[in-house]
Amino acid sequence: MQEKIVCFAGHRYEWHCIGVEEKLLQTIEELINKGYTTFYDGGYGAFDKKCAHAVRELKHKYPNIKLIRILSYYHHEKEKYELPDYYDGSIYPDLENLHYKQVITKRNEWIVDNSDILVCHIEETYKSGAYNTLKYARKVNKPIIYI
Repeated sequence: MQEKIVCFAGHRYEWHCIGVEEKLLQTIEELINKGYTTFYDGGYGAFDKKCAHAVRELKHKYPNIKLIRILSYYHHEKEKYELPDYYDGSIYPDLENLHYKQVITKRNEWIVDNSDILVCHIEETYKSGAYNTLKYARKVNKPIIYI
């Protein structure tokens, strides 16, 4: 059975994400019930934190699900990139040869390319990395759930 992967995109600031927790928890649980078991977390900003928190909460009920951090930068000194215990692992896409201003964008595109569905909470008029990730997901015809 092939794993089904969910990724997230949303704004970094808390004021963009007020009140999404209940809908986010409900959406993630619905995806789990549809067979999605792996959740990719980019680890930047308020929405990513809310997504990781929701997955962690649901791990009590669904211990088979996994939360994976997708790294943007690799630090050769291990203590600089150790993850909290609630992560089930991390992936570092091949980003080392990119200009530092391209890394986050290309990491986000990698996440979309390697996921089956995108869950997002984005204000369309706010031009940001999250918005660009949503545009990329649309471009590659990735299924999208809007919170």
